[in-house]
Amino acid sequence: MRPQRSIKVILMARCLFCAAAAPWLIYVAIGLQNSAALNRCITAAKFGEASAAENGEYRACATVPFPSPTPWNSIGGCGAGGSGGGVDDGIRWIGSGVQGGLIDVEIIPRYTIRKDFNQTTISPRLSCRPSRTTVASVMLPVMSKNGDVHYQSNLTPEYHTTGGMGDITLDVSKAIGFSGDYQLQVSLTLPTGRYDIKRGSDRAMFFLPVDFQMGLGIYTASLQLSRIIDVENGFWRIDGSYSHPFNMKPFTQKNGMLDSYYDAYKDRTDNRRFYYRFKPYGENDLGGYTPPSVSFAGFFAYRGVEGYVHSWGVYCTAALDTAWIPSPDIRTYDPRPDTDQMMWKSALIYELEFSRMKYPLLLAVSLPLHDRRDDRGRIDPPDWDDFLHQWIFAVGVKSTVF
Repeated sequence: MRPQRSIKVILMARCLFCAAAAPWLIYVAIGLQNSAALNRCITAAKFGEASAAENGEYRACATVPFPSPTPWNSIGGCGAGGSGGGVDDGIRWIGSGVQGGLIDVEIIPRYTIRKDFNQTTISPRLSCRPSRTTVASVMLPVMSKNGDVHYQSNLTPEYHTTGGMGDITLDVSKAIGFSGDYQLQVSLTLPTGRYDIKRGSDRAMFFLPVDFQMGLGIYTASLQLSRIIDVENGFWRIDGSYSHPFNMKPFTQKNGMLDSYYDAYKDRTDNRRFYYRFKPYGENDLGGYTPPSVSFAGFFAYRGVEGYVHSWGVYCTAALDTAWIPSPDIRTYDPRPDTDQMMWKSALIYELEFSRMKYPLLLAVSLPLHDRRDDRGRIDPPDWDDFLHQWIFAVGVKSTVF
């Protein structure tokens, strides 16, 4: 039996390696195309030309020349890959926790530290079991963000603080397979968080960068498949998911910002950016565009010590297109490519679960690593200068009620 177990562990290690390397392979396939498209838009902007890049029905580039330097340059970082309402750090509860009541509760507060930017997120997750193999849940994120924003390179950075409810996520998961070792999860994120937070005086008001907003202003549908493989003194967990943003106005059929900011565009009733019922792409009503993405994660949980679960994991996510950001001017509809976008992100994760009967506890730390934008249009290398300057700490608790 020992040789068979060793072979099984080796095979699982290979699976984990493949899960960690898959986003890099995908990014190699799409990276050159996305970088080249972004560079073409930037080059056209420098010459004051109208860009014509399209993504399906989505016309990405505006006809207004892009200012240089872009006023969205933020010391804390403000790429479209920034967090809105969701949690995108790879931290998740790996151990079994506690369940059995009418409603199960999971709370994992997170504290994110970056260069001149901090974020605290508390996302209670309430779940129930319609059947023995089905779990339905809702996640209600509440966030607080603070940091420096550099509107223009010739201006002094400004310190801002925001907070409030983020984008609510609904999900349903189903255990499948002969022994339930596969899990399929479908989720929908709703645009409940504010994405038009602004600061300034009455004469000069600006939208804050995406990282300082509470939400993204779009819906996001996600599909995730997980596999759990038991081994001696522990188990492996491998996740793969695809997320597709979209937007819709089934009742009003009108851009929600026309009455607040863009009243000059009310006569453009034939333009689907201002009057629409459904958009199959992730453009919000300010013009910000969030592309689809894929993510992979691999964890090994060690249960060799009674009462504790140690887990080590790798998390990776890659964007499948170039993101766009809205104009900071609250009266101008002028989206532009996000030159600070993180095309891929990854993280190394360690978690320790105290497996108590009623109130199990979780301690976790995540060390992110992301890409560095390459102006020459090549595949983006890791940003080693920013490595070790970002940390995410989490403390979680589970319980059951009723």
